[in-house]
Amino acid sequence: MFSDQPLKDANLKVTSTKGEVTLSGTVSSDSAHLDAYKIASRVPGVVKVDDQIVVETARIDSLEPSATGKLEPKPPRKVQAKKPQAAPESDTDAPDSVPPPTPEPAPAPQPAPAPVAAPAPPPEPKPVEIAAGTTFTVRMIDGVDSSVNHPGEIFHASLMSPIVVGDDVAVPEGADVYVRLAAASLAGKFAGKNELYLELIKLESRGQSYSLLSSTLSVSGASRGKDTAEKIGGGAALGAIIGALAGGGKGAAVGATVGGAGGGVYQAATHGKQVRIPSETKLDFQLEQPLTVTVVPRSAAPAR
Repeated sequence: MFSDQPLKDANLKVTSTKGEVTLSGTVSSDSAHLDAYKIASRVPGVVKVDDQIVVETARIDSLEPSATGKLEPKPPRKVQAKKPQAAPESDTDAPDSVPPPTPEPAPAPQPAPAPVAAPAPPPEPKPVEIAAGTTFTVRMIDGVDSSVNHPGEIFHASLMSPIVVGDDVAVPEGADVYVRLAAASLAGKFAGKNELYLELIKLESRGQSYSLLSSTLSVSGASRGKDTAEKIGGGAALGAIIGALAGGGKGAAVGATVGGAGGGVYQAATHGKQVRIPSETKLDFQLEQPLTVTVVPRSAAPAR
């Protein structure tokens, strides 16, 4: 992680317990933040990443170039104190015949303003649980191509429809979602066609970041001798395929257990052997574990 160029000067702490990795500390930019998250997510055996990284940026307007060309803090400005003005001298040469000015009448007393009621305090944020099995419909922002991309890569998407729990909008439309290419099979090596396996790994909403565990989607290319993709089996079959790709027979058994929990399958017609998921493609995922998010009640929620 620390050989990555954007992370060389980062102040990060990485801990891992049973495949769950916690990232904490500070980085200097959003790109360094995303690099750290991607690197941790791609490590074999990692099942969850708890992202607690804080992005800190220096204020450029408080720095100035030194004689060596480096940016250094500006010295404090010196403020020159103003000299007190002398009181005007009395006019002793005024003639005695000039009468003194007539004093103006005092203004009439104004009624006291009515007391203003203090505004009611805003509602406190509250936790809301999104149940397992809830569908997350996302629109891909990044495209995926089996001829270019590889397992472990992460792609940006956005939530197409809000997630509503009771009277609360748990996750608003347009929230950022991140999709990982979990596995890929190549034509001629498995079932005679290319297949991509995608899963949700992260949600960013209202300034908070949440790890996700979702069902796996299979996007299949055309089989040899056929023009379009055909629907393959349910979640357990998908899990067995991913497990087999990861570790042979033993991996297939583990994959079948995971895949049985969610059976979302996305079908795509393609040309030739490659599988492409272009930007703006709609995909459906189901949560496999409940997710608790922080929600501000509607009366206090700022407009988007």
